[in-house]
Order: sequence, then C-alpha cells, then structure tokens
Amino acid sequence: MNETRGNIEISDEELHSLTDAIQQRHGIDFSCYEVKSLRRRLTRTLSVFNLESIHELWMKILREQEFIYPFMDEISVGLTSLFRDSSLWKALEKKVLLEYTKKEKPLSIWHAGCSTGEEVYSMGILLQELNIQDNTKAWATDISNKSLKIAQDGEYHRMKFAEYNKNLNEYKLNRNLDKFTEPETLPNHFKLKRSLISHVTWEHHNLISDEFTKKFDIIFCRNVMIYFDVNSKIKLFKKFYNSLNPGGILIIGFYDAVLPFIDSIDFEILDIDSKIFIKK
Repeated sequence: MNETRGNIEISDEELHSLTDAIQQRHGIDFSCYEVKSLRRRLTRTLSVFNLESIHELWMKILREQEFIYPFMDEISVGLTSLFRDSSLWKALEKKVLLEYTKKEKPLSIWHAGCSTGEEVYSMGILLQELNIQDNTKAWATDISNKSLKIAQDGEYHRMKFAEYNKNLNEYKLNRNLDKFTEPETLPNHFKLKRSLISHVTWEHHNLISDEFTKKFDIIFCRNVMIYFDVNSKIKLFKKFYNSLNPGGILIIGFYDAVLPFIDSIDFEILDIDSKIFIKK
C-alpha cells in the first residue's frame, strides 16, 4: 500500500525502513502507532519541512543532529490532560503526599517528558491544596522545545476547559478550574495561574541520551515510554532508579508497558492501578 502527497508516495518498505532506522539511531519505537495514522503524520511532516521524499527526510535526520526534535514535535501523539486519570491523583495524595504534609519534609519532583505541561499544573494545584508547594522544588523536562514553550506559557485552547474542569472535579468534588486561571480573558484560550508553577524549573532534555544529575523523591514519566523499544525502556528505568532518593516514587502511564521487567530493577508496586512504584 502506498500513500501519496501530490506526486510523493510513502511505500510500506520506506515506512518500515525509516522507523527501523530511527529506532536504531535514537531508540524511539513507533510500533505503538496505527499504520494509517503514522502515514498521515509522516505525510504532513514532509509538507511542513518542504521535503520531497522519505529519503530526503532521513538524510535530514542524519545530517542535522538537532532535527530529531522538531521532527518529533510533528510526529508525536500527545497523551496529556489536566488531572488525567483522576484515580492516580487520589492515590498520589493519599499514599504519598500526605506524609509530606505531616513532616514538613522537603519534596523534589521530576516531570520527565512533561509535554505541554498539564501534568505539571495538575501537580501544582495538588501541592497548593495540600499547602506544601513552598517546600517543593520541581524540574519539568521535555525533548520538544515547542511543547516546553506551551507548558511555560500555561495557555490552553478554550475548547479544553470543560474537559479539564470535569477531570478536576473527578479528582476533587466542588472544585472549579476558574479558581486556578488568570482573570484576563484571551480570545480563544484560558491561562492557568503562574503561581501554580512558581516551584518549577523548565529544561530541554533527551531522556535517552542526556545525563541525570539530580536526585528526586518523585519522578513522573507518564505515557512517554510507549515510544521506546524494550532496551531503551530498561535503560531508562535504571536511570530513574539511580535518580530516586531511597524510598522514592516512580509514576508511569497507563499505556507504558513495562511491568514484565520492573521487578528486576528493584521497584515495588505501591498502587498497580495507578502505576505507582516505590524504590526498594
């Protein structure tokens, strides 16, 4: 089967060759993508960068070391939302964060692969509600500069407001998202309060190739590893383990299939439904 953009065709062979080459070079696994969806995204990517073929695209990836980042901006599927999976946030509050409210214990957090920031703002709301934000430091990192800019701005399309408000109420009844938005009115967007991220440092970071230099109490890496092959997942889990303080918490996403080898890296299950693990 071929797909055409004007006179450009993306054959099955080209598709498989490209994804295999990217996996070998960058450890990014596209097997989670539905083939038709991946074709559409690649077709759009060719158009965005004015490229005439998959071969030209691959040559650009080879020759321009930094091009993999804007390429992934175009090709990635975003799986993020404010208070996505309300059961996680309830479990996190009850099983992890209440300890920090009792002991006034400093808290360090890493949002690894933070995408457009909804998870970071969700955590900011939770920290404010528990009155522990002032004693918290967080780092939010992503491979995409485009996503980081959106996250830092905290501006989201007005069409998402109802969904995000619903998610917030599923986590905590009788909460209104208006409480956490700036008063000024934007034409088609709403802006979350800057105070929600006053504890956050933003950094560009490649999970696979960049070093880990800090230690954390909690690491979020939700629905990011779906793009990585098994070897990259194992490598990343070992890095997370080494980046956690004793008894530290790792939170992964619903779609991150890592359970077959998580026990071999000395993590215990704290909440299986919410994919919360604790460093042994």
